[in-house]
Amino acid sequence: MSEAYPHPRDLAPHAAPMLLVDRVLDASGDRHIRAQSTIAASNIFFMPGRGLPSYVAFELMAQTVSVLDGWGRRQHGEGPQVGFLIGCRKYRVARDWFAEGEVLDIECTALIQEGEMRSFECRVLVGGAEMASGTLNVYRPDDPAKYLAESLAQ
Repeated sequence: MSEAYPHPRDLAPHAAPMLLVDRVLDASGDRHIRAQSTIAASNIFFMPGRGLPSYVAFELMAQTVSVLDGWGRRQHGEGPQVGFLIGCRKYRVARDWFAEGEVLDIECTALIQEGEMRSFECRVLVGGAEMASGTLNVYRPDDPAKYLAESLAQ
């Protein structure tokens, strides 16, 4: 792991066992990130005898977007904040399972950053081959605590 980047637990508001991203390889401001996750039997979604279901790649992409947001906030002296996944378009997978020990490279690039709305083109690769992809849409409130308090008050 590059010493230039902190561990994802320091950039995203996730904790074990739900933190699935292992390391940041590269990040460019709040526009692009490359991260990794190694499939382990200890993964909360791992199914003995089968592996990790490919639908979990969706969560890996979402967490990588969260790590990128945390990296961008860190550049401004801020800590990680909660964001909200609105949805995904064009989610595709090349296979049903990832095997224990496989290293997944996750890449996310910002397509739209307008106000509090964001959209990212994401993909998961194994050995350079694309195994999953999709466009994630997220809501990144400037003040998540205020947004939640207002939402709950309604």
